[in-house]
Amino acid sequence: MSRMLTALAMCACLAATPAFAQNEQQELLQQRLEAIQNAPSDPSLPAVSTLTCEQMLAEMTGAGQRMNGQMDPSMAANAQALNDQMQSGRRTSAGRPTAAEAAGNRERMATMGNQVADSMNGIDVNRMMAIGDRFQSENCPTPSGPSTQR
Repeated sequence: MSRMLTALAMCACLAATPAFAQNEQQELLQQRLEAIQNAPSDPSLPAVSTLTCEQMLAEMTGAGQRMNGQMDPSMAANAQALNDQMQSGRRTSAGRPTAAEAAGNRERMATMGNQVADSMNGIDVNRMMAIGDRFQSENCPTPSGPSTQR
């Protein structure tokens, strides 16, 4: 579920950043993210305000599993490559990327944005955000997974 929330946050940030669209691929991604964000909700679903904690958890879990199943496996490698590029740029050019590095970073961001958008196919992002907000405001219990501590 954290992977889904991270991807949703990334989409929200990318969609809210008009300066991001600097070339055709990025402009297309911007339009795609705006379409996802502005997609209408399914009127046949019960209102978020009527859902119990268990129902919200089930809906978020289902969406997270769907998104995870649709996520391009190379996204983690792309994110790591971008991070590595930015870290090496900080060490070599006093924190300012060269024009070529900046172009490469924009290309990677566009690729990752498209991978996130692909993974959200069929998921009502606005509903998931509303459910997440309500889940938190209602102090719904979060299930604990297997312990990683020994």
